[in-house]
Amino acid sequence: MRLQVLHLTGQSDPRSCALSPVQDAFLDHLPVPETAKVRLNFPYDAALAPYHAVPLWLASLRHLVLFWRIRLLRARWARRNRPLVEAQLRAADRTLVLAGSIGLDLLGRLGLPAEVLDRLTVVAYGAVATRPPACRTIRVGSRSDHLARWWPHDVEVSAGHLDYLAAPELAALCAGLVAELAGEAA
Repeated sequence: MRLQVLHLTGQSDPRSCALSPVQDAFLDHLPVPETAKVRLNFPYDAALAPYHAVPLWLASLRHLVLFWRIRLLRARWARRNRPLVEAQLRAADRTLVLAGSIGLDLLGRLGLPAEVLDRLTVVAYGAVATRPPACRTIRVGSRSDHLARWWPHDVEVSAGHLDYLAAPELAALCAGLVAELAGEAA
């Protein structure tokens, strides 16, 4: 596969890596073939449970637990999650990673090899990351995002922390990057 597009966010439900309906819809509107759209989220394990809605309070609590787990169990967490993520990222010559919220930090803490990171372009929306990966990264932020507005960003859109995928500016940025990366992968 020459190009793939995938989401990388924290797990609102650790028993699943299925995309939310909003994430699925965002992929649907990108100008790439269906085969380039990865319909799983971190950690890309198709054996996990299908999507089901999780209350916001519970998803927030689980993200907080994940935030601390990746810091306290560093090497063990990376060893457990790196193989599936690395295999998914190696499945294409180029990958556009849509990293929401803690996703940029997750990617950075996996300790991926340079030859994998060199294939990536990351659009990090609402990113809260203290250890981003060493790869091409475009950070998208918003003054309306009360969680991520204090973090640096390259592009500003009008969105709350949970609304970035509805921002037309983000969709346009990703569509432009898809065209660029498809040309590079050809």
